[in-house]
Amino acid sequence: MMLVGLLLGMFAAFGQDRGARGDDAGFEGGAEDYVPAPKRRLYYTNATFLRANPLGLINIFRLGVRRRLSTSDSILLQDTYTYGGLTALLTPAYGRIGAYGEAQLLSVFRVFAQVEGISYFSTFDQVLSYPAGQAAQYTDQEIADEGDLGLNFGTSGWVAVAGFTVRAAAGPIALRTTGQTQIYNIGLEGDDVSFYDQYWDRLAPNGGFMWLQDTDLLLLAGKARIGARYTFTANLTKLDIGDEGNLAHHRVGPLFAYQFSDKGAGSRFNQPTLFVIAQWWAQHPYRTGQFERNGQTVGIPRGLPLIAAGLAFNGDFATSKRPQAPPAK
Repeated sequence: MMLVGLLLGMFAAFGQDRGARGDDAGFEGGAEDYVPAPKRRLYYTNATFLRANPLGLINIFRLGVRRRLSTSDSILLQDTYTYGGLTALLTPAYGRIGAYGEAQLLSVFRVFAQVEGISYFSTFDQVLSYPAGQAAQYTDQEIADEGDLGLNFGTSGWVAVAGFTVRAAAGPIALRTTGQTQIYNIGLEGDDVSFYDQYWDRLAPNGGFMWLQDTDLLLLAGKARIGARYTFTANLTKLDIGDEGNLAHHRVGPLFAYQFSDKGAGSRFNQPTLFVIAQWWAQHPYRTGQFERNGQTVGIPRGLPLIAAGLAFNGDFATSKRPQAPPAK
């Protein structure tokens, strides 16, 4: 309870520190006079980003109804809402589409969940799956070699995600952590129990749970957010796929986000935000140095980080009338 009280006490009006996440387009807050959002909004978000180490090109689009929960100018109740609608994710290797919902119950606390159908196109060496009892190996080189042998295949199924975000700020310093669990259920070959998930860059237990947590420490400087991100991923469902497949991954490095403008609720194109992240791998079976395997050099040099850069934005296709600012006290 002491920690919760500390977080709530630290939270400032400009704690809406969005912009550094690919699925979080823009950030709000900081105005002297708080004006509640419209009661209902037909609201969308879009983010496109390119990633290296591992390679990826991803677009995430969401469209739904966002409903304001409160008009209070209390620090804890500003900008609380529920949101539900459709979500879609597209890459050159697979696509996902389904339902998404989130609720910001307090200005410092948000929960979210989604369920999507997923289809792999049998491109870019996806999907590669592995049976129990086999020490599955998934270096970039070995994935490419298996793809050249035609061992990858197209398939489909579903994926579900649930998570939360907690955030706080003190002066110009903001802290945010987002945790989420994910489960896949897709068609694999034979008795295979896991497959390489390029999005999370780890072996995913089919029908089992994984965990990912991003923690950001940010300096809020006008339209910019400058700071660092620590990312942790692990399999919550352990399978007999070798130590490399179950190893937890850690990476850390700087992030930067810049929001070019904010036209307020009702704009069709709003809060365009450029974000760049570079994270060095502290623990990963194949991205913290090269080594010899079967006479071949595999792995990635330790000095090469994961790098992601992209553009996110949001907007309203329709809104109800926006409330007026509360009278000055």
